[in-house]
Amino acid sequence: MKKSSYLHGVSAIAVALFGITLSAPIAVHAQTSEHSEPHGHDSKIQIPEAMRLEHAEIHDSLVSATKMPGEVGEAARKLAAVLDPHFVREEQIALPPLGLLAPLSRGEFTPEMREVLPMTDALRAELPRMLSEHKAIRAATVRLGEAAKAAGNAEVERLAETLKVHAKSEEELFYPAALLVGDVVRARSATATSPR
Repeated sequence: MKKSSYLHGVSAIAVALFGITLSAPIAVHAQTSEHSEPHGHDSKIQIPEAMRLEHAEIHDSLVSATKMPGEVGEAARKLAAVLDPHFVREEQIALPPLGLLAPLSRGEFTPEMREVLPMTDALRAELPRMLSEHKAIRAATVRLGEAAKAAGNAEVERLAETLKVHAKSEEELFYPAALLVGDVVRARSATATSPR
């Protein structure tokens, strides 16, 4: 993944967040999660394409690394064991709300947007656990980076670095943005249904 395209995606989210605050009154995986989805598969609220592609790219790179021999492959498999269920849950509750950033920043609201509320409520409830999982993911990522460096595998080293930045972006931008989306939808929903 090119650093410039990643930074462009982060900048776009920051701009959308700024717009929402001014106007307010990814499954890539074949595995299933132990958590039930708070929304149906036919939800119109979708993970933004850029984020879905980023998750898919990270997932594919990690799958490739798990097939490598030696310590790199072993470290990649250990990372995948903690990362995959986390990614699945993110794609259920943390990333789809970000699909509403653009319409909400334009001042749009439809009753269908209320579908996001079970997702953002679940994210708020599960956030401490998800942040705790990030610590385990970060530790496994560091081990992968060290194994890749020792093996002279620059590609897997870059993957480890990408994962570190990705987790930081989730903590600092994506999770708060998803929660903010829920707050904005709830506020606009109350305004739309209150008698005038």
